[in-house]
Amino acid sequence: MTFKKAAEILADILGLDEGEITPEMELTPEFEIEKLHIAKFIIECEKKFKITIHDEDVHTFRSVCDVVKYIESRLSEEEGNSCESSEEERMWWYYV
Repeated sequence: MTFKKAAEILADILGLDEGEITPEMELTPEFEIEKLHIAKFIIECEKKFKITIHDEDVHTFRSVCDVVKYIESRLSEEEGNSCESSEEERMWWYYV
């Protein structure tokens, strides 16, 4: 599911058919993927999956699969932290 959503995002950015995006597709100029495309891809993934992708981690992504694995890792971290309440939830009593 994560790959499918990520592939849709990247295909839209590159003007390709979603089926042309594979997990092994490298994020390099050889595949006509420029730095601007990668930046847009990361920003759209952050929005779509509601996560933060740290700048220092972006440089480790070599393929679409690397991005998908990172997103899945971040999502599982978020699920693990779901018991933690947000600032707004912790302060509800203040406004009552």
